[in-house]
Amino acid sequence: MNSKPSAPTAAVPHAGLLFALLEKGHDLMAISDTQGQLVWANERYRSATGTDATSGQLLQALVYPGTASEKTRKAIEQALQGTPLHDVELVLKRSTGLPLPLQVNALLEMGQVLWALKECPAAVASKFSAPLADARICVWRHELGSGRILFDAHAEAILPAAPGPEGLSEMELRSHIHTDDLPRVLLSAELALNSNRPVDTEARFRRADGSWRYVLTRRVVQRAADGAPLAHVGLSMDVSEQVEHSHRSTGQAHRLDAAAQAAGVGLWSITMGTGETDWNAQMYELFDMVGASRTPSLAEWVDQCVHVQDRQRVWRDLRAYLREGSGALELEFRALQRDGANRWMVLRAAVDTVSTDKRRLFGIVMDVTEQHKALLALRGADERAALAARLAGIGTWVLDHGPVVERWDEQMFRLRGLEPRDTPPTREERLALLHPDDAHVVLDSQQAALSTDDATNYEFRVQIPGGGYRWLASRSIPVRDERGRTVRRVGVNWDITENKTAEVTRQQKLLAERENKAKSQFLSRMSHELRTPLNAVLGFTHLLMQEQAANLAHEQATRLGHIHSAGEHLLALINDMLDLSSLEAGRLKLDLQAVSVSAVLAQAMALVEPLAAQHRVRLQLHEAQGETLADPTRLRQVLINLLSNAIKYNRPQGEVSVTARSGGEFVTLLVHDTGRGLNAEQLSHLFEPFNRLGIESEGIEGAGIGLVIVKGLTQAMGGSISVTSTPGEGTQFQIVLPAAKLPAAAGSAQAIQASPVPARQAIVAVGAQATARKGQVLYIEDNEVNVLLVEQLVLGLEGLEIACEPDGTQGVQRALQLRPDLILVDMQLPDFDGFEVLRRLREHSETAQTMCIALSANAMPQDISRAMSVGFQDYWTKPIDVKAFLGSLRELFPLQPDEQPHAGTPGT
Repeated sequence: MNSKPSAPTAAVPHAGLLFALLEKGHDLMAISDTQGQLVWANERYRSATGTDATSGQLLQALVYPGTASEKTRKAIEQALQGTPLHDVELVLKRSTGLPLPLQVNALLEMGQVLWALKECPAAVASKFSAPLADARICVWRHELGSGRILFDAHAEAILPAAPGPEGLSEMELRSHIHTDDLPRVLLSAELALNSNRPVDTEARFRRADGSWRYVLTRRVVQRAADGAPLAHVGLSMDVSEQVEHSHRSTGQAHRLDAAAQAAGVGLWSITMGTGETDWNAQMYELFDMVGASRTPSLAEWVDQCVHVQDRQRVWRDLRAYLREGSGALELEFRALQRDGANRWMVLRAAVDTVSTDKRRLFGIVMDVTEQHKALLALRGADERAALAARLAGIGTWVLDHGPVVERWDEQMFRLRGLEPRDTPPTREERLALLHPDDAHVVLDSQQAALSTDDATNYEFRVQIPGGGYRWLASRSIPVRDERGRTVRRVGVNWDITENKTAEVTRQQKLLAERENKAKSQFLSRMSHELRTPLNAVLGFTHLLMQEQAANLAHEQATRLGHIHSAGEHLLALINDMLDLSSLEAGRLKLDLQAVSVSAVLAQAMALVEPLAAQHRVRLQLHEAQGETLADPTRLRQVLINLLSNAIKYNRPQGEVSVTARSGGEFVTLLVHDTGRGLNAEQLSHLFEPFNRLGIESEGIEGAGIGLVIVKGLTQAMGGSISVTSTPGEGTQFQIVLPAAKLPAAAGSAQAIQASPVPARQAIVAVGAQATARKGQVLYIEDNEVNVLLVEQLVLGLEGLEIACEPDGTQGVQRALQLRPDLILVDMQLPDFDGFEVLRRLREHSETAQTMCIALSANAMPQDISRAMSVGFQDYWTKPIDVKAFLGSLRELFPLQPDEQPHAGTPGT
């Protein structure tokens, strides 16, 4: 029998070769003595732990100070004492200070321990690493000695970029923390140093793109055996989504409470076992318990607030639900009020599924008294929401995606004046309802709603049955599933016709204001342009009639009279137009004061006596009593207008009678004529501007705005006007004004001026008896015709001299040289206006006190008011009233002794 050949003897590797292989091995290899001091370590061991055999460091010093530290120390001691280790899990400390989990095999041979340490397999590491990365969690260690903060591989969860192996300094880390949150982070570190418990804190960390992320950090302090702190060890997690969700939830809670209060919805909760109840303020309102000292228990609430006929049913259903109910509870019942009235309520409740230690119920209560009959047919939260939307005038719609299904509630149809039905209108039906100008807006928005995830917001018009359009607003938002995909779109429509009408009204008001302003500017300009030539027509006509009366033939004098009369008529029309414009714009200023009715009637009747004589009409004043609160000038204007009409539209040998009576709080003025009278159709159009009621061709002067002004002035003074008339017999106007009491000393003879004119200072010298007139006038005017007219008027008064300049610059210079007694200033000059002339004159001591009077064709009330407010002593309008002009000059320059020297400046 042949024997098998013996196996060849294996060659023993050379020791140097063995150590070379171990030096380059993947595992951590080391040799220590029985005390744990390293004798040799390969490159992998030195790189991972940061030590080598020459450091003299004990293996025990590399134990990671964590929960596994005691187990690791005990295993090392066992190996040093000779107990072999086989795949024992230990945790040492990396060179970075982070944990180094290892599987260890150790064997004691010839007084030395051979250590074979293998890092946990990559699959095991990834088992924990991947979830940490997905959860945006990182682990870090803050060495208190060096101040460096070391991070694991997932540092990008909280930092803009992963730090290097050296980690970050404290200052570098702080630069990433929001300044508002940094004090809280520092405080948490301080708390951890003074405690052995974990400390949590939340702070915002800046990302690379400049945005902020909320990071939750839990830290604990690692301590030495003697309790001295070595390092902060912690875990940080990105919780931005949770924080934002919390903020949204808090905002929703606030909005819910505000909405509940606005909608009159009561919110309540009850905790079983303790019986603890909680009500919002609206619950006390609903059940008429405002001012109660405490929230009633459930039993107290049922006994005190629920109607006796509903009490047993409500109590039975509530107790059954409290014991074992789930889902939603709904009850409808009558609530008792203190005054004995009943209110219908709907109560809904649900079990709190979050709290597990105690059973807790949440609920709402709504007052549905007015909608009780409708609510009997509605069950469920969706139907109640539809009713609430309907009551608010809001229609709701839902558009499901894939397949596309659209649903409308009833209000969507009612907003369009349609009867509700099961299916929404077709595309053709909707287009037929839309206003043609809005069709593209609706179609484009609907297409955007289907193709994008954006909210839609637009307004459009729909035609309603019977004609006319109604404005609707549409809003919609996408509804997404848990993956963020849009699954449906929910929208609302509501009627905004009133808002649109209000906006149109506002725009029309603004347009009217702009038109009034433009009209006023136009009238002011036209008034100026018309008054300027009228000044020459009336002024020179008056001079011709006065100075050449003896030399004119009768026919020439008659023609001049016609020219003068026509000019005065045109001037009256201009003044009436300005008054009408001021009334319409609400800018007419009134000086309301106590006025004697008898005095103002006497003045008005005296002024219309020539017209009455011309038309052979008799004036009669039957009674004049009382005092009224009015503007004397405007009241006289009203009376003159009424008396003039009564005369012009009377018959020859007719009569106009005036009566004024005082009774209680009012004064009544009656103007009655025996003229042609008015029929009902004419009376209905009596106060329309420019409507002369068909008598335009009869040759009676007028523009048809006199009565419009009368009515406006009367109402502006707080009064009213009415008219009665009988065709062929006559007409009576009645003015009712508020009464006023005059001071006792004034009596019925109180003087009423034609217009409020400032007191004029007479330019005289103090001295002997007056026998002559002296004075120097300066006229600043660029219109040569006006200059010629004023020169002739001034020089017509013996003793007066006049100088004229064509613009403001030369006028001021001439005033400084001449030092006149009176300066007449046109308000529109070639270089600058009359206001600037006055300002420059007042800058010089030579002319600071010189009397200045505006002489202008700008006759708008605001023009006069502005000029008087800046310091003009008076304001004379063009066309010049020759009699008034000369009378004012005589008043300003009264007669004085011939030997008296030139006054130079106004005296007192």
